[in-house]
Amino acid sequence: MSQTDAHADDDAFAEALAAADRLNRALSPLRIDREGTQEQLRSALRRPEQVVRAILLLETLGTTPTKALVDDLLGLALQVRYTMLIRNLLGRLPWREAKEIVPPAVRRLLDDADDGDDYRRMAELLDHLGLDEALQELCARAEDSIDPDVREAAADFGR
Repeated sequence: MSQTDAHADDDAFAEALAAADRLNRALSPLRIDREGTQEQLRSALRRPEQVVRAILLLETLGTTPTKALVDDLLGLALQVRYTMLIRNLLGRLPWREAKEIVPPAVRRLLDDADDGDDYRRMAELLDHLGLDEALQELCARAEDSIDPDVREAAADFGR
């Protein structure tokens, strides 16, 4: 590594530390006004230009706002560009909490779904979170579908 590269790396690191400090100061009022913060996050999740930043902010705020916004997040997880971000965000939840809130939210989401990809995305999420019982319930539901793509998701994830 050249001295120029090392200097650039040092500058980038110093800039990142300064940004982390600014973020830490900015988070205090957001943590105090939890309800207001949740509504602002919900609004940001509905604006395509703000979705990624809202997800990154959720990663820094702890799991409470993530749990409160699980329905919104699962809807976004159906979009391929957000699938992995949301899967990783929900993966931060303690398993017992994920078991309590994610499966009912998946069921609500799939009540309005008619696409095999929706079932597949949710099956991948449940598998990622280790929610095997909920995954099997999803597969049983998918097996009863008249849509061959939905049934295919059941065949791929059924155990």
